[in-house]
Amino acid sequence: MAMWQIDRDILRIFNPSRGLQFINSIINRAPLFVLTVAYTETVQLPGLSGAGITEELRELTARADAEILYHGKALSLPGGVPSNPTGTPGPSIITRAAFDLLPGIGYVCVDAGLKMPPAMPGVLFPDGAGPARAVITGQALGQDAGRAARLFSAGWQIGDQLGRAKASNGYLLLAESVPGGTTTALGILLGLGLAAERRVSSSMPGNNTHLLKLEAVQAGFTAAGQAKGSFTHNPLGAAASLGDPMQPVVAGMALAASKYCPVVLAGGTQMAAVLALAVAVRQVPGGRLAGLDFTGINFEQIALATTGWVANDPSSDLAGLAVETEERFGPLGSPYFAANLNFGQSQFPPLRSYEAGYVKEGVGAGAAAFAVMLATGCSAPDLLPAIETVYKNLVQRNNEQNNVER
Repeated sequence: MAMWQIDRDILRIFNPSRGLQFINSIINRAPLFVLTVAYTETVQLPGLSGAGITEELRELTARADAEILYHGKALSLPGGVPSNPTGTPGPSIITRAAFDLLPGIGYVCVDAGLKMPPAMPGVLFPDGAGPARAVITGQALGQDAGRAARLFSAGWQIGDQLGRAKASNGYLLLAESVPGGTTTALGILLGLGLAAERRVSSSMPGNNTHLLKLEAVQAGFTAAGQAKGSFTHNPLGAAASLGDPMQPVVAGMALAASKYCPVVLAGGTQMAAVLALAVAVRQVPGGRLAGLDFTGINFEQIALATTGWVANDPSSDLAGLAVETEERFGPLGSPYFAANLNFGQSQFPPLRSYEAGYVKEGVGAGAAAFAVMLATGCSAPDLLPAIETVYKNLVQRNNEQNNVER
């Protein structure tokens, strides 16, 4: 088995000087994977998302992702695994393969707002959990920041508990599954005044959704009587008007846990928005919440890890968002990584579609691959057989059974 190499298998895409230090701080620690799932009606706005073959199935995508990681299959989704309209399988197959390669990995699911919870035990339900309205309403989480603040505080309590538990020998991978979440990410980033136009990623090639996403967020600003940058001094207000339930929960988790152990934000531009929200809450006057002790928060203990498909996507700009965040809020010391996966040699055409720009990221796929490489020493190409095995078990076998039944 080949050994992974930095800047070949694991790319440093922002703050490279901190990258090796962060890797060295976690390489002998055990990861705990925390998946926060939620639903936003934004996903049903025409043309914005490829997460799910139909509108009806998009409502089941995040629930199915959570179940795949626990059961090895989606109990709530007859198709076996969430897919986009082209049939390209969702990224949960990558994360599930990582679980198979790291059988001792811990897993916690946080339901911040699904229509129906995952069919699995032990799900956490933070205060304020529930589906979000579409970003165009300008009231995604309510008329004021009250619900967003409750979600943030609940996330903080979860992060504090998990961070303390992993302080001596573990680290957290904070992942998400929120179809439509790159549009709400744009809402957060623009609400905080960052130059995020045409910089968020997409689950479709070419990212021709930039204009649609911007129009949706601008409609939300209009409905809320606000504009770009209006929430600079009220960051949780940005989540309330233009975000989704996952964002304040994970922002709170990351901040609280960083006081005790390393934290990896497991995702692409959606997690860039979470990081921007977290630093805004910490640093903006009046952004902090009563009863929460912000002493000891350490952004050098927070990293972001995604896939090479996001990092190298010419139609988005994750590194540029990192620069924007630091220019707006000051140096953080948070490195950004990408697992340089490549499915070009896969025996399965739907997997090769990743190389054409479909799917790219989600369910913490890039960070899960990153964690496997650090724990086992395998290279990025070494992961492909395990991912193909999951694909065969979840998708191909399901299709074969359906053909026999017909």
